[in-house]
Amino acid sequence: MITICDKHIIKQSTKIAIVVGTILNIINQGDYIFNMMFEHINYFKVGLTYVVPFCVSTYTAITINIKKQTKENNVF
Repeated sequence: MITICDKHIIKQSTKIAIVVGTILNIINQGDYIFNMMFEHINYFKVGLTYVVPFCVSTYTAITINIKKQTKENNVF
């Protein structure tokens, strides 16, 4: 059974969240980051920009694994 605690899923989701979150943060707040205007950065949005891809990736991986297990168990 696949759970959210599966090390492979967590590791893969973390890698995806770091890459996607960094790209999105550069797109959304790059002006402030590159001009070192750190007082204008919305740090809640920075964190959320990493959390959302992590959750989406984790959910997708678990859903795919559950569907694979269901197909394997229902093969006659």
